[in-house]
Amino acid sequence: MRDRTRILCCGVIAALLLAWVHAQEAGDSHDANAIIALELELTNLLEHGAFDKYASHLTSDYALTTPQGQVTTRDKALAWWRARGPGYKMTPSEMHVRLYGNTAILTARVVGPNGRPGDRITKTFVRINGKWLLAALHSSQIAEPHE
Repeated sequence: MRDRTRILCCGVIAALLLAWVHAQEAGDSHDANAIIALELELTNLLEHGAFDKYASHLTSDYALTTPQGQVTTRDKALAWWRARGPGYKMTPSEMHVRLYGNTAILTARVVGPNGRPGDRITKTFVRINGKWLLAALHSSQIAEPHE
């Protein structure tokens, strides 16, 4: 009888663990989709010149690392985007999200105007008070293939 009880308890525990893992995966999938949706929104906001709305999705200590390796503060990045103005089309593709609790890492390729191959980007998002915010962007230029 004791063995049956142990087996039953182990089975119940295994079923609960399996359900918990599935719930975690479903939550991760939901969060990954939220990050991708946010990335598309951020791209759209920059393209349309909604810089104040864009800024509301950045942490106060946001940092941008340019393809040349320069680190730029939040205020300098926003000033640069405002000076560039609306209309610059950037389309993220090949997006992949990895989640670590309240932190998400998005990697993607950005296709520039006229379908020109763009940079590879890595963005770090953090969830603060239930809202995903962009904390850092690192951009790397992709060399054109030699023919």
